[in-house]
Amino acid sequence: MNLRQLEYFKQIAQLRSLTRAAHVLHISQPTLTRQMHQLEKELKVLLFTRSDKGVALTPAGLALLERADSLLGQVKRIGEDISKYATEPMGELSVGLPPSLFDVVTSRLISEYALQYPQVRLCITEGLSAHLHEQVLTGKLDAAVVSDVEPMGLLSSRSLMAEPLYLVGSIHSQLVSERAVAIESLLKKPMVLTSSPNAIRTLVDRQLSALGQKLHPVVETNSARLLCDLVMRGVGYTVLPYSAIHVAHRSGQLSAAPIEHLEVCWTLVNARDRSLSLAGHKLREGLTELLRHQSGQGWWRGARWLG
Repeated sequence: MNLRQLEYFKQIAQLRSLTRAAHVLHISQPTLTRQMHQLEKELKVLLFTRSDKGVALTPAGLALLERADSLLGQVKRIGEDISKYATEPMGELSVGLPPSLFDVVTSRLISEYALQYPQVRLCITEGLSAHLHEQVLTGKLDAAVVSDVEPMGLLSSRSLMAEPLYLVGSIHSQLVSERAVAIESLLKKPMVLTSSPNAIRTLVDRQLSALGQKLHPVVETNSARLLCDLVMRGVGYTVLPYSAIHVAHRSGQLSAAPIEHLEVCWTLVNARDRSLSLAGHKLREGLTELLRHQSGQGWWRGARWLG
């Protein structure tokens, strides 16, 4: 049994098809079939059951898949650990970023990084902090920017910056960005909010719960773009960091006011047992430099650099 056979086996198991696996792996189907027969012969077990509908894993195959995932992941991490000693970033780097930071950070960061380090294959995931946090823990992401609402005990973390959360309304709502509002004011308005376990929703619910109150939104969605669109159409109010609304706010499409004592802290995390490769270190450097620069420009209201 060798690593190549395990890679072949994993691809078949995921696709449930020898034909599709052979196509993805760029080898002939007879070669792939021969490799699997050799693996089964060496292990003295049947790994697949074959039918007209494809292949299915036997109990032995399921057990091998679990171990193959772990072993191939360790091999990948060894390569990443060694690659950090290279002089030029290379290899694959998987990073998660929150939708709120797209306009002010993500687009510029990734475009500049891709141009500067063309030998790095970037895989970018945009999603909720809870989901990104889980993917870092399970090894699907090398690093991610998440809210500090998520538990950090099993991760290496570095606080980057904090920014206030804003009550956001249409241009007719007369919210003033220089005048903070109390969180209780949300209870008197029709709210369109992110759903749990979104970090921003968790922060809002936690503070209201401490006051013995609970919100009942008229709409829930985890799309920052849809939230802003619904607010502009007069459906209701929402809560977002200024990074998510600054384009619409500066162009006069929305009004907004900071909510007293309510802010989100953005934190960069990676798994403790998997050190960042050189490619990861370079992205972290670019991210921290960009955030420091952007937060000091004056337009990013209330942003505080923590790095």
